Amino acid sequence: MNVLFIGDVVAKAGCEKLQQVLPTLKRQYNAAVTVVNGENSADGNGITPGSLQILFDAGADVVTTGNHAFRRRECYDAFETQEFLLRPANFPASAPGKGVCIIDRGAFRMAVVNLMGAVNMHPQLSDPFATMDAVLAELAQQGIRTVLLDLHAEATGEKRALAFYLDGRVSALVGTHTHV
Repeated sequence: MNVLFIGDVVAKAGCEKLQQVLPTLKRQYNAAVTVVNGENSADGNGITPGSLQILFDAGADVVTTGNHAFRRRECYDAFETQEFLLRPANFPASAPGKGVCIIDRGAFRMAVVNLMGAVNMHPQLSDPFATMDAVLAELAQQGIRTVLLDLHAEATGEKRALAFYLDGRVSALVGTHTHV
Protein backbone atom coordinates (compact mmCIF):
# COMPACT_ATOMS: atom_id res chain seq x y z
CA MET A 1 0.00 0.00 0.00
CA ASN A 2 1.37 3.41 -0.96
CA VAL A 3 0.67 6.48 1.15
CA LEU A 4 1.36 9.95 -0.21
CA PHE A 5 2.03 12.70 2.33
CA ILE A 6 2.17 16.38 1.39
CA GLY A 7 3.49 18.68 4.08
CA ASP A 8 2.62 22.23 4.95
CA VAL A 9 0.45 23.56 2.14
CA VAL A 10 0.67 27.35 2.50
CA ALA A 11 -1.91 29.95 1.45
CA LYS A 12 -3.84 30.31 -1.79
CA ALA A 13 -0.76 29.68 -3.94
CA GLY A 14 -0.10 26.36 -2.18
CA CYS A 15 -3.75 25.31 -2.50
CA GLU A 16 -3.76 26.16 -6.20
CA LYS A 17 -0.52 24.25 -6.81
CA LEU A 18 -1.91 21.25 -4.92
CA GLN A 19 -5.02 21.28 -7.12
CA GLN A 20 -2.76 21.20 -10.18
CA VAL A 21 -0.34 18.46 -9.14
CA LEU A 22 -2.03 16.19 -6.62
CA PRO A 23 -4.17 14.14 -9.06
CA THR A 24 -1.07 13.38 -11.13
CA LEU A 25 1.03 12.53 -8.06
CA LYS A 26 -1.64 10.17 -6.77
CA ARG A 27 -1.67 8.31 -10.09
CA GLN A 28 2.11 8.38 -10.48
CA TYR A 29 2.69 6.85 -7.05
CA ASN A 30 -0.45 4.71 -7.01
CA ALA A 31 -1.40 6.27 -3.68
CA ALA A 32 -4.04 4.38 -1.75
CA VAL A 33 -4.21 7.17 0.85
CA THR A 34 -3.22 10.82 0.61
CA VAL A 35 -2.57 12.94 3.70
CA VAL A 36 -2.02 16.70 3.51
CA ASN A 37 -0.90 19.05 6.27
CA GLY A 38 -3.15 22.08 5.77
CA GLU A 39 -2.64 24.10 8.94
CA ASN A 40 -1.51 27.15 6.95
CA SER A 41 -3.68 26.64 3.88
CA ALA A 42 -5.56 29.90 4.50
CA ASP A 43 -4.00 33.21 3.49
CA GLY A 44 -2.00 34.52 6.43
CA ASN A 45 -2.11 31.31 8.46
CA GLY A 46 -4.53 28.75 9.83
CA ILE A 47 -7.20 26.85 7.95
CA THR A 48 -10.63 27.98 6.83
CA PRO A 49 -13.64 26.01 5.59
CA GLY A 50 -12.79 27.22 2.08
CA SER A 51 -9.15 26.18 2.14
CA LEU A 52 -10.11 22.85 3.74
CA GLN A 53 -12.57 22.18 0.93
CA ILE A 54 -9.90 22.95 -1.66
CA LEU A 55 -7.59 20.36 -0.05
CA PHE A 56 -10.30 17.70 -0.03
CA ASP A 57 -11.39 18.57 -3.59
CA ALA A 58 -7.77 18.30 -4.74
CA GLY A 59 -7.70 14.71 -3.48
CA ALA A 60 -6.65 14.73 0.18
CA ASP A 61 -8.14 11.86 2.16
CA VAL A 62 -6.98 13.28 5.50
CA VAL A 63 -5.95 16.82 6.47
CA THR A 64 -3.65 17.31 9.45
CA THR A 65 -2.86 20.56 11.23
CA GLY A 66 -0.62 21.88 13.99
CA ASN A 67 -0.05 24.96 16.10
CA HIS A 68 -2.21 27.17 13.84
CA ALA A 69 -5.14 24.72 13.77
CA PHE A 70 -7.44 27.08 15.65
CA ARG A 71 -6.11 30.39 14.36
CA ARG A 72 -9.33 30.87 12.35
CA ARG A 73 -12.53 30.58 14.37
CA GLU A 74 -14.61 29.96 11.26
CA CYS A 75 -13.13 26.47 11.01
CA TYR A 76 -13.94 25.35 14.58
CA ASP A 77 -17.16 23.61 13.47
CA ALA A 78 -15.28 21.71 10.75
CA PHE A 79 -13.05 20.11 13.39
CA GLU A 80 -16.21 18.69 14.97
CA THR A 81 -17.97 17.62 11.76
CA GLN A 82 -15.21 16.57 9.34
CA GLU A 83 -14.11 13.04 10.21
CA PHE A 84 -10.84 13.37 8.31
CA LEU A 85 -9.72 16.79 9.58
CA LEU A 86 -7.32 16.34 12.48
CA ARG A 87 -5.88 18.59 15.15
CA PRO A 88 -2.94 17.40 17.26
CA ALA A 89 -3.94 14.56 19.60
CA ASN A 90 -2.03 16.13 22.48
CA PHE A 91 -4.07 19.35 22.44
CA PRO A 92 -6.24 19.80 25.54
CA ALA A 93 -9.32 17.56 25.61
CA SER A 94 -11.50 20.68 25.49
CA ALA A 95 -10.22 21.55 21.99
CA PRO A 96 -12.60 20.88 19.10
CA GLY A 97 -12.06 17.78 16.99
CA LYS A 98 -9.78 14.82 17.38
CA GLY A 99 -6.21 13.82 16.70
CA VAL A 100 -6.70 10.35 15.21
CA CYS A 101 -8.77 8.94 12.37
CA ILE A 102 -9.17 5.46 10.93
CA ILE A 103 -9.20 4.90 7.19
CA ASP A 104 -11.01 1.71 6.22
CA ARG A 105 -10.59 0.72 2.57
CA GLY A 106 -11.88 -2.82 3.02
CA ALA A 107 -8.59 -4.39 1.98
CA PHE A 108 -6.78 -2.49 4.71
CA ARG A 109 -7.35 -0.31 7.74
CA MET A 110 -4.91 2.32 8.89
CA ALA A 111 -4.76 5.13 11.40
CA VAL A 112 -3.52 8.64 10.80
CA VAL A 113 -2.36 10.40 13.95
CA ASN A 114 -1.62 14.13 14.25
CA LEU A 115 0.68 15.06 17.12
CA MET A 116 2.50 18.25 18.06
CA GLY A 117 5.91 18.54 19.61
CA ALA A 118 6.28 20.25 22.96
CA VAL A 119 9.60 22.08 22.52
CA ASN A 120 8.97 25.80 21.86
CA MET A 121 5.40 25.15 20.71
CA HIS A 122 2.57 25.37 23.26
CA PRO A 123 2.70 25.28 27.05
CA GLN A 124 -0.61 23.41 27.52
CA LEU A 125 0.22 20.38 25.41
CA SER A 126 0.23 16.89 26.82
CA ASP A 127 3.52 15.06 26.56
CA PRO A 128 3.77 13.77 22.96
CA PHE A 129 5.51 10.55 24.06
CA ALA A 130 2.84 9.65 26.62
CA THR A 131 0.06 10.73 24.27
CA MET A 132 1.38 8.48 21.53
CA ASP A 133 1.69 5.55 23.95
CA ALA A 134 -2.01 5.96 24.83
CA VAL A 135 -3.04 6.33 21.18
CA LEU A 136 -1.13 3.21 20.15
CA ALA A 137 -2.67 1.19 22.98
CA GLU A 138 -6.15 2.22 21.86
CA LEU A 139 -5.38 1.46 18.20
CA ALA A 140 -4.01 -1.98 19.15
CA GLN A 141 -7.31 -2.77 20.90
CA GLN A 142 -9.05 -1.97 17.59
CA GLY A 143 -6.66 -4.20 15.65
CA ILE A 144 -5.03 -1.29 13.81
CA ARG A 145 -1.37 -1.98 13.09
CA THR A 146 -0.71 0.44 10.23
CA VAL A 147 -0.13 3.89 11.70
CA LEU A 148 1.03 7.09 10.00
CA LEU A 149 2.09 9.88 12.36
CA ASP A 150 2.33 13.55 11.36
CA LEU A 151 4.57 15.07 14.03
CA HIS A 152 4.20 18.84 13.83
CA ALA A 153 7.21 20.06 15.78
CA GLU A 154 9.73 22.89 15.97
CA ALA A 155 12.77 20.98 17.16
CA THR A 156 14.45 18.47 14.86
CA GLY A 157 15.87 16.78 17.95
CA GLU A 158 12.39 16.16 19.30
CA LYS A 159 11.31 14.69 15.97
CA ARG A 160 14.32 12.37 16.00
CA ALA A 161 13.77 11.38 19.62
CA LEU A 162 10.14 10.46 18.97
CA ALA A 163 11.16 8.59 15.82
CA PHE A 164 13.62 6.46 17.81
CA TYR A 165 11.05 5.99 20.59
CA LEU A 166 8.37 4.82 18.13
CA ASP A 167 10.68 2.72 15.94
CA GLY A 168 8.86 -0.51 15.15
CA ARG A 169 5.61 0.81 16.68
CA VAL A 170 4.43 3.07 13.83
CA SER A 171 4.56 2.46 10.10
CA ALA A 172 5.80 5.94 9.27
CA LEU A 173 6.54 9.21 11.01
CA VAL A 174 6.66 12.39 8.99
CA GLY A 175 7.72 15.75 10.37
CA THR A 176 5.94 18.96 9.50
CA HIS A 177 6.43 22.59 10.57
CA THR A 178 9.81 22.71 8.87
CA HIS A 179 10.40 26.37 8.15
CA VAL A 180 12.98 26.12 5.40
